[in-house]
Amino acid sequence: MTLPEHRPELLAPVGGLAQLEAAIHAAADAVYFGLDRGFNARVRAEGIPWNRLDTVMQQLHERGMRGFLTLNTLVFDEELTEAERHIRHAARCGVDALILQDIGIVRVARHTAPGLPLHASTQMSITDTAGVEFVRSLGIERVVLGRELSIDDIAAIHAQEAGIEIETFVHGALCVSYSGQCFSSEAWGGRSANRGQRAQACRLPYGLVVDGGQREQGDLNYLLSPQDLMGMPWLPRLIRAGVRSFKIEGRLKGPGYVAATVRAYRQALDHAWQALQTKPALAEIPVETGTRRELAQLFSRGQDAAHDGLSAGFLFGPRHQELVIGRNPRHRGLHLGQVEQVTREGVLLTLHNPLKPGDGVVFDNGDPQNKEVGGNVYRIDRDGERVTREIDTGMVLLRFGRGFDIARVQAGDHVWRTRDAATDSGPRLGAAIDAGRLIVDVEIRGRANEPLRLSLSDRRGHRTTVQTADRLQPAHKRALDQDAVRKAFGQLGDTPFRIGRMELAVEPGLFLPLGAIKQARRQLVAGFRQALHVHHRDADMPGKPVLDALSPKPEPLGRASPAGLTLLCRTAEQVEAALALPGVDPIILDFLEVHGLKLSCEKVRQSGRRLIVAAPRILKPGEERLLRYLLRLQPHALLIRSTGLLWRLQRMGGTGSRFDEDTRIPELWGDFSLNAANRLAAMSLLDAGLARLALTHDLNADQIAALARALPATYRDRIELIAHHHLPIFHTEHCVFARFLSTGNNYRDCGRPCESHQVHLRDPKHKDHLLQADIGCRNTLFNAEAQSAAPLLERLRDAGIRHYRIELVDEPGNRVADIYSGYRSLLAGTTDSVTLWKRLAAIPDANGDPQGVGLGSFAAREEPKKRDMKKPTAR
Repeated sequence: MTLPEHRPELLAPVGGLAQLEAAIHAAADAVYFGLDRGFNARVRAEGIPWNRLDTVMQQLHERGMRGFLTLNTLVFDEELTEAERHIRHAARCGVDALILQDIGIVRVARHTAPGLPLHASTQMSITDTAGVEFVRSLGIERVVLGRELSIDDIAAIHAQEAGIEIETFVHGALCVSYSGQCFSSEAWGGRSANRGQRAQACRLPYGLVVDGGQREQGDLNYLLSPQDLMGMPWLPRLIRAGVRSFKIEGRLKGPGYVAATVRAYRQALDHAWQALQTKPALAEIPVETGTRRELAQLFSRGQDAAHDGLSAGFLFGPRHQELVIGRNPRHRGLHLGQVEQVTREGVLLTLHNPLKPGDGVVFDNGDPQNKEVGGNVYRIDRDGERVTREIDTGMVLLRFGRGFDIARVQAGDHVWRTRDAATDSGPRLGAAIDAGRLIVDVEIRGRANEPLRLSLSDRRGHRTTVQTADRLQPAHKRALDQDAVRKAFGQLGDTPFRIGRMELAVEPGLFLPLGAIKQARRQLVAGFRQALHVHHRDADMPGKPVLDALSPKPEPLGRASPAGLTLLCRTAEQVEAALALPGVDPIILDFLEVHGLKLSCEKVRQSGRRLIVAAPRILKPGEERLLRYLLRLQPHALLIRSTGLLWRLQRMGGTGSRFDEDTRIPELWGDFSLNAANRLAAMSLLDAGLARLALTHDLNADQIAALARALPATYRDRIELIAHHHLPIFHTEHCVFARFLSTGNNYRDCGRPCESHQVHLRDPKHKDHLLQADIGCRNTLFNAEAQSAAPLLERLRDAGIRHYRIELVDEPGNRVADIYSGYRSLLAGTTDSVTLWKRLAAIPDANGDPQGVGLGSFAAREEPKKRDMKKPTAR
């Protein structure tokens, strides 16, 4: 694969003005940030002040940097006006791109600021070529691919779709769930991960319940907590795979983290780029021990001596025995060793990482959810002598000051350096002061009887030229020479610029007052600064708000149509029970086992019922055969769960068109995972050829009803409500079955325990959540408690919604009739919601325990304010 013409970009996280300064001094190429007001302020990062955005963008542009504004959340109907205001403000202030998740907001941005570049957030869950093509069709110029893609996956996508820039995360925290597909915060905290309000339920301890009994886990309790990503060694391979922007995670972390992490990756990326010029097949660069230690100390979820908390993530595909170890969910620092002996004087251990007096340590006995023993090291002894400097080897005795509870320290405890005393004074910015200045070239040219011409230019094509007010005249005494011109022009030390090359071409024997050169230099610098700060002026934007033109005109609700009820089954037993009931039509099948799915499909078709088959939420390069298999099951409809799949089938002609010689494309239904949160997104997806669409689970019942009322009848009639289900709280590439029930790393060597065991994860409140693997071996964790819209159905029907769905998870087959007939009776008006609610609350799960029932995400709850949300552990 050929190398790109220019070095890839390094993109730094910014959560406020202090992080911005750190990113500038560490020589990032670009930064990404949120704002501190409006709907986007619900994101926990502090953000850039609204009223300083123009100044910040000017500061960035003067240093040759770019700034991207994150609007990568789902936006509700009532927030669309505010979203358009954000977009206009960003364009006027010179923001270089918007990072977006919501396809409705993509439409607003395209019409509001046509010249403003748009990037697709990783929250869009883009994992294949078709998904990239979909966002490119929306006018997106860059896509941030899912963190779960391997280097080979990225290369495959780039090879097929080179017309869009690819950005990937290269360092920082990994979400266990696919971004955009996490509903744990919605289920348990009344907040939304799709709105930047993550409750971090993935970092909780869980019990492993296998076939009804809890397994002994030792100290491996954090089953869903991945180590962080460190892709530094494989930058050359990523560049060759087509990555054009490397993104560092960490908008919630402090300026010290930003400064040190960006500085380390700046050096590594420059080294990788330079090495590739002479060794284009280079796959890896070495990472110095000191660099890795520094990054681990800054932030890493260390597990033990062999796992420092920094991993390759999914860059080489699933490695389930390496990504999630399970000992610890939070920042640790550097692993120093394990306690060998506790004496009256202190603690004995053998060091394998650096430590010095004054550093902070913690003792880890495998129970991190409880308060651990820790403190500052008062004194270190080695070989009977006091140590006053930093050391990283040898048997040492650690001594602590008064108040340290040494009685709680035990032999075998892991010891971590959580704080480096040398960095307590704050981030080191000054050492790289020149790195934050833009390199410019200077040209100064002059001939007799003409003004002196001065030019500034950079390597991105910006150029400004001015000329002196006075003309060059023959010198009567001392003529200008190169040293005099250089001295008059200066070194630009009082500007954001640094001279890279200066070219002088002035005829000899001429004179010009030095003051005239200095005056022209001031004009040149001012003009160049202005040229760098490009605004998307009002001329590029419509004078009036675009929302009215994009939104449908409200239509009065017509006469209520009979409500339809669809049943989704996940086991053969549930299918058998459904077929035994009259009128259950259509039936959706969402199975793990390929063989079992085929047999159940045949039974549904033979019964004369309409068959709908659910497609996976995620498809990666090389998994196209799975789609062919599903279509050959001859369903009446395919339940679409990704925009890439929708785009692919529509490009082939959509419903009724041939997929191949033997198969036609059936009717297409859109699922909740498409994340339609507002009327514009819903209309865009329905216009893409969907016969039905379930809205995102981020909407409550009032919002769903209001959205339905706002749609024209032809759109409203195709909205489907998932009235009963267990919220799919995590959808993840990490396989708990493989990690904790096998020694394998993927489906080739794990023995497929998912096909022979039923697994639940028990949370700290002793709720058991069903874990299932899909056909692509991805895990979904379902909420223990069922979520029901039963008390709200009358209100939702009044809003014009006429399609309803029941989704079963692990309900026994003998309770299918209770659930289905109960909702059918409620929709027919022959029973009431209170009666149905009591029936639903008593239904057991596969382990025989009552599941319980609640309103879940249907409940209207006020979103927590940024200031009220607990910040995650971060430095």
